[in-house]
Amino acid sequence: MKISQEITNSKLLSFTQLEKTVSTLKEKKKTIALCHGVFDLLHPGHISHFEQASELADFLIISLTSDRFVNKGPGRPLFTDKIRAHSISNFTYIDYVFISNFSTAVEVLKIIKPDFYVKGSDYINEKDDVTGMISKEKEIVESYGGKIHFTSGFTSSSSKLINSFYSNLSNDSQEWLRNFKALEGYAKIVEYINKISLLKPLILGECIIDKYTFCTPLAKSSKDPILAFQIIKSDTFAGGVLTIANNCSSWSDRTGVITFAEPNTYNRFSLGEKLNENIELELIDTSDRPTILKHRYVELGSNIRLFEYYDFSDSFLPLSELSNLENSISSKFRDYDLLILADYGHGFFSNSVISLIEKLPIFTCINTQSNAGNRGYNTISKYSKANLITFNGAELQLELRDRNPDYLKIVPEIMQKKMASHAIVTLGADGLIVFEKNGNFEKIPAFATKLIDKVGAGDSVFAIASLLAKVDAPLKVIGFLSNLVAAYEVSQLGHGKSLTLQDLVKQTKALLG
Repeated sequence: MKISQEITNSKLLSFTQLEKTVSTLKEKKKTIALCHGVFDLLHPGHISHFEQASELADFLIISLTSDRFVNKGPGRPLFTDKIRAHSISNFTYIDYVFISNFSTAVEVLKIIKPDFYVKGSDYINEKDDVTGMISKEKEIVESYGGKIHFTSGFTSSSSKLINSFYSNLSNDSQEWLRNFKALEGYAKIVEYINKISLLKPLILGECIIDKYTFCTPLAKSSKDPILAFQIIKSDTFAGGVLTIANNCSSWSDRTGVITFAEPNTYNRFSLGEKLNENIELELIDTSDRPTILKHRYVELGSNIRLFEYYDFSDSFLPLSELSNLENSISSKFRDYDLLILADYGHGFFSNSVISLIEKLPIFTCINTQSNAGNRGYNTISKYSKANLITFNGAELQLELRDRNPDYLKIVPEIMQKKMASHAIVTLGADGLIVFEKNGNFEKIPAFATKLIDKVGAGDSVFAIASLLAKVDAPLKVIGFLSNLVAAYEVSQLGHGKSLTLQDLVKQTKALLG
């Protein structure tokens, strides 16, 4: 075992070692074959693939996608990059292994410039490539005179094996996915992903700056009965409507946002840095109030929240700023396909703004969020109509003043009052329930296997459900994709990154493979 470990370590290269090793091999006129992938669960198809690749060149290098860039759905990768690298290193005909901290193979190809870039037979037809990268990779390889080679013979899928035998999803989730795959599955999901990509949503509501300050505990203060902490670092994320906008702009053709913020250069610069490029942002100046800040202090390592505070004004906008807001909504809504109203209860949606919106002839989606700054009075009852309404279980309890509401009875009644075609109740670890106006509903178990931060999960569900409701997607499709984006959102701290359309397709194929 000791000798085996030494051999394995000698094969595993750092980025600097990789560059030096490749340079040395090329100086010696040695040929190189490269295989790139996740290789999460090694199977006979991988072994055959590696064997054929090793016969093409003098040296075989395996580029292994690091954990942070594995994008195959909840619970993946099953094994860490170090475990995967160790396993692959033990094949005698594999010369070197490199854990790639790049999101695609493109950067690795530019560094190594292998004589042969080796892919499996399932990549021969570029139209079947859910990653959308094979054509780009081929272009790079051929640009320096290399060749792309497709192996043949036995093929299999790590995702299929993991889903069948090693899934860390709950039994309920696995059963639901099996039934969904049998009835509708991958093709139906892709159909509606393509439809929402053509939409243009306009998002209205409060922009929020989510700040996380990480601390480590010191000890009890020597003079007061309080704990002392040392601040280590802080991260800032775009929250509120900006989270929803980043999500929507990752999936749809064009996204607009109307919100308010103080005319402060620092805050505006910070907000702009955090937004996707295809977002059309209109900020209404609010000189009388700060841009909403929600600041959370978090224990470094455990990610446990210690304390949080809000910096915001709970008053409605002055008449001049309110007029600017209403004029902006009236002039812009016709350029978009649907309105997404994210009401966080911090003064954006006055009675006059709500009255204006409810007169507009456009598909409208509403979420009224309950939080520490508005608890008890910011409910869906503020609105008389909507096409889609979403709430979490706690918000519905507040709305109904009922600790244990019968969702299956109450939600259709609320939908009828609001003339809604769709509704969603999110239930945290229990998943969610999707309703439509004909009385049908679908309960979908949660897909999340890794919980780091729940902030933004409801926003991501609201974002994709709004788009899917607009194209009248089936309940199961809405529920599947909503749970998929929620699982991704809770696996990261703050809203740092959205799943792209390509990611949605990849994760769908992996879960239903």
